[in-house]
Amino acid sequence: MKTKSILLLLVTTFLIFTSCKKDVSKPQVTYTNNASQGTASSGQFTLTGHISSQISLAQVTLTKQGDSNPFLVDQTTAKNKKEYDFSYPITGITANTTIIMNVSDQNGGTSSSQFQILK
Repeated sequence: MKTKSILLLLVTTFLIFTSCKKDVSKPQVTYTNNASQGTASSGQFTLTGHISSQISLAQVTLTKQGDSNPFLVDQTTAKNKKEYDFSYPITGITANTTIIMNVSDQNGGTSSSQFQILK
């Protein structure tokens, strides 16, 4: 009987400590006015919004859809912040363009979002 009680206590303790891990979500991106697209003026557009993260940010990258390399890597202004209002000017827009924003936190969590810029 004593063995069963000890075993039950150990199992209960194990379940309590393994099931109470804190959930950490990925960084969240919200574009200004909750928009998912905007219109360029004279080939230029400023992408604005807010990033919120439970873990301090590491970097933000912007890549044109179809390109393999980002055209903007922000490892300074966003770094070490959990709340960040961004404003990234984008130039040279000659056609409808989809921008992919990747946001990374310092624990390796990443999120990706898309914004379409119409010419």
